[in-house]
Amino acid sequence: MKERTRHLGPGRAVMRTAAVATAVGGMLGVSAAVGSASTTRTSHASAVVTATPAYEIAHAGQLATKAFCGTKKITLGIQDGLGTNAWSQASMAAVRSEAAKCPNVTQDVQIGEGSLQTSISQINSMVSKGDQAIVVIPDFGSAELPAITAATKAGVKVVPWAANPGGTPGVNYVSYVDYLPKAAGALSAQWLVKLLHGKGNIIELGGPAGNPVSAGTLAGVVSVFKSHPGMKLLTGTSTWAVTNWDPATAQQITASLLAKYPNINGIIADYGTDELSALQAFKAANRPFPAVVGADANGLGCLWVHTHKSQPKFQLATVSTRNWMGRIAARKAIAAAEGIKDTEPSLYSLTFYENSAAGLTPHCDPAQPTDRYLSDALSPATIAKYGKP
Repeated sequence: MKERTRHLGPGRAVMRTAAVATAVGGMLGVSAAVGSASTTRTSHASAVVTATPAYEIAHAGQLATKAFCGTKKITLGIQDGLGTNAWSQASMAAVRSEAAKCPNVTQDVQIGEGSLQTSISQINSMVSKGDQAIVVIPDFGSAELPAITAATKAGVKVVPWAANPGGTPGVNYVSYVDYLPKAAGALSAQWLVKLLHGKGNIIELGGPAGNPVSAGTLAGVVSVFKSHPGMKLLTGTSTWAVTNWDPATAQQITASLLAKYPNINGIIADYGTDELSALQAFKAANRPFPAVVGADANGLGCLWVHTHKSQPKFQLATVSTRNWMGRIAARKAIAAAEGIKDTEPSLYSLTFYENSAAGLTPHCDPAQPTDRYLSDALSPATIAKYGKP
């Protein structure tokens, strides 16, 4: 069934969905009613924070509750392995603005700036300082798992999100919060197969080499394309075009691919701003825009709005950039440190937020920057206040 969406201005995105959202782990006690959220509390110790997957997706992870805050004074460590681009700013804002609901929670914010060793050192430092909870984006995947596990063994309540470190919820950390990249990759590939009638040359752009998000996306794409021999993945089936999630690099990489391949019919990416930059390379090369599928970005939607009539092959489909899941990660980490039960889902299978080929018109807010992600329901004021360490 189709997801219906509309943008209601800065920081407000409403998504009506009948899609099945997959929630793995932490499901006991979740309300069975689709589209519901609730908090039950007789005391802080017995409070339960809960919501269905459909409700979380439809409301970008926003719950009208502070029950997860508890009363104990704690310090929440917030660590991002990258922390240097617009996606990181939105993710930081989602976590920090949710934690700011709690007057008893002090925030300890660090960014790794793309360095594995820095990220590990920052996690270790948070433990040494006595932070009771940590929310972390482990961009380096399993390489960060030993530090996360050590923090957990030291009694810190750790919730990784947005990049899978491996390990086991309840053993290595409290819970892992994210969408399912492989499912998103398969969804993207299926969309291209249908749109291009099973024949096309595709490039895939992704983050740093080996990162679990791009790896999962690629795995999903390959799983679909293997049944459609007419779909050629020009960037390979074992890796992607590495952009490091940097827009300038994405444009340069795409320019080199355009010079190598005379016919590119589609772009897959897990970062909307990369997709936008890739299209700038197409424009500079005087090549028609191809089909684009991946994650949303305001500038990407606006480009479609302004050019799709003159660029008939430019169809656009995106899932949410999912920065809003940082709200859920923050609630789970704080609740765990406070001894409060949070049974919100942890993993989500997202459907399209935009799909120009199926009547889900791409979103454009000309009053906001091109690298703003409207699906996250974060206002410019919230990002300005909380989107930095």
